[in-house]
Amino acid sequence: MVDARYLAMCSVVLLTACGGGGRDSAPEPTLPPTPTIALAASATSVMPNGAAVEVTPTLTGVTGPVTWSVTPRASQGDTLYTLADKQVAAYGPPSDLAADKVTITASAGGISNSIQLNVKQPPLAVPWVTLPVTWTVAFGDPPILTGARPVDSAADQSGDLYLAYSSPVSEIKKVAPDGSITTYAQVNEPISLAFAPDRVLYVVDRLGASAYAIRRIAADGTVSTLTQTAPYDAATGTVDGPAGVATAYTLSLAVAPGGAIYATDGSRVRRIAPDGAFSTLAGGGCEAGGPPGSTCADRRNPVDGLGTQARFMGPADIVTDRAGNLYVSDIMLIRKITPAGAVTTLAGRTSRNFDFLNDIDGTGNAALFASNSPMAIDAEGNLYKLGSRGELRKITPSGVASTVASSLGFTGAQPQHRIVSLHAGTPGVVMLQSYAQLSRVRVD
Repeated sequence: MVDARYLAMCSVVLLTACGGGGRDSAPEPTLPPTPTIALAASATSVMPNGAAVEVTPTLTGVTGPVTWSVTPRASQGDTLYTLADKQVAAYGPPSDLAADKVTITASAGGISNSIQLNVKQPPLAVPWVTLPVTWTVAFGDPPILTGARPVDSAADQSGDLYLAYSSPVSEIKKVAPDGSITTYAQVNEPISLAFAPDRVLYVVDRLGASAYAIRRIAADGTVSTLTQTAPYDAATGTVDGPAGVATAYTLSLAVAPGGAIYATDGSRVRRIAPDGAFSTLAGGGCEAGGPPGSTCADRRNPVDGLGTQARFMGPADIVTDRAGNLYVSDIMLIRKITPAGAVTTLAGRTSRNFDFLNDIDGTGNAALFASNSPMAIDAEGNLYKLGSRGELRKITPSGVASTVASSLGFTGAQPQHRIVSLHAGTPGVVMLQSYAQLSRVRVD
């Protein structure tokens, strides 16, 4: 007689062997992901003739190539730029764009997706003061200016503007809030101006080809010399030290609210002490104009860091905020420098997806700046920088770069309208200084 317990055990074994009664059934097949194209834009709006917006696709379950289209199309031709070897596009808004929105569509593998950008109409610059004519337009292609012209300007706390006229005029002119113009001071050859909180105007005064003096012009117009550099020698580069010993390649000034004086110089940012001594706040590597074959850091390889560990591409315009932080136009980058010399990159990148697009709006390293150009800062810490096609761009303290005006200083055959300095003293208004006139544009 067969034992009942034996039969029960065999039943379990058979059921298990046949796949019955257990929980380890075969897994259901995994379905492939739904094909999608996700689009991300570097900015949410554009302005006619302003900076471009870059659009990047992310493909899921589908492979390229990606084809692009934009609606509506403007009459001046294709303004959607693509690359054969990269899945990215950029929309450069044409000057005759009249729509209030544009739609950019990416297609691949039989599916598509779209992203919409708002279109902001540009504000108009309003002429304020016509400046004295001391130059003439010389023949050329494009034409150039010859003769003295205002190469830089600075504003005091009362709204007076001071213009540095180049040689042979070589003087500082004062423009009062009512638009009247007077001669304020005479120097050798002013190239950079900055106002201090105590109403002292500091002037970089060129002394020949390779040396500089920094002049102090008091509120009563009295001129004195803070410091003077020794002649610059490309073999040794810039030299720190006391007045008469230090050297400089080129100087562009800024004065912090506490009275500290700073200047960009070649590949460095330098501090000028009250006794006229020069020291390096930040930056190391090669100087602009160094001798061929000299050992120096790659100027296209900027580095964030503290003091001389940092590297710049080519610092030019410099401004300071209320906390004493410095902001430097460093060719393709906007760099922030604390009073302790810590350098970070606020916005910009050194790599271009499109060699023919000079400016791209976006946040942080999504933004692109074509080159050094005039820059200003307002009371809230917003920076304003001129773009390569005459557009005015705003960079917030968090690094968001957007176009707030366009077609400014886009001179063509009229070089006298080139913008050489910006000011943002009045909230929501930026003043533009060209060789020929002072204008204002609302940016709020």
